[in-house]
Amino acid sequence: MHPSCQKFLIICLLLINSCGVGNRNLHYGKTTKTELIALQGSPISEESIPVKEGKILIYPNHQKFQIQNDLVIHGFRDPVGDERNLIYWKHKFKNCNSRTQKISEPISHEASEYEFKCQTMGLSVVYKEGSEFIERIIEHEKE
Repeated sequence: MHPSCQKFLIICLLLINSCGVGNRNLHYGKTTKTELIALQGSPISEESIPVKEGKILIYPNHQKFQIQNDLVIHGFRDPVGDERNLIYWKHKFKNCNSRTQKISEPISHEASEYEFKCQTMGLSVVYKEGSEFIERIIEHEKE
């Protein structure tokens, strides 16, 4: 393989890994904080939240993990590519017993937020009322 192709391949693999695709060994509700740090490296910061034994670990690229009782219970990340479109998720969840629920009331001129969830896949997406664009992706324990 040509040396420039090898460099390109290595850069592509590093980019894919940095986008959160490497979370296949992370099992929400089972993975500990120590195991998360071994998989993802040290977080940029750690914030307390108003949940008993809860905190948020913040990583690059707006990726966050919620810890409760030393277990990783949720992951949050920004959508990339086609994941930004609600229609993408409707297609992805078409064989799932999905549900949509309002998760926030409108504040001032802001629209309400909704969560579109597929529990069997361990995924939820959040979008604003009247929008076809995803605000964030939530990963959680599968049923």
